[in-house]
Amino acid sequence: GIWCILPGSFPNVFTFKLDDGSSFNLEYPCVMLNADVHDNFTNHQYQTIKDPVTGTYEARSECSIFFELDGPYRAMILPASTDEGRLLKKRYAVFNFDGSLAELKGFELKRRGELELIK
Repeated sequence: GIWCILPGSFPNVFTFKLDDGSSFNLEYPCVMLNADVHDNFTNHQYQTIKDPVTGTYEARSECSIFFELDGPYRAMILPASTDEGRLLKKRYAVFNFDGSLAELKGFELKRRGELELIK
């Protein structure tokens, strides 16, 4: 996934009150990002075979990139490479506001005691 950090004051969820007394929540960052990606990065050239005998295809549009809202978190730790130009494997640690570990990915916890180092 793609991570992005937003300040706590950023408008997150808008609640609309409807005429029938119910309400509707809208996650602003997700809606805006998804609308922008749909408008600018939808692939209009996907083709599905319609008739294998005649070899006719049907074109369709598809966008498989979707954003979701997650958090808020206290911190996210991303390790850096010591070698220039070397790509890192996906490794990160995410912490809740109470200091507990929310998510951990890519660390070899059994060897070298990395979990204790992260904590």
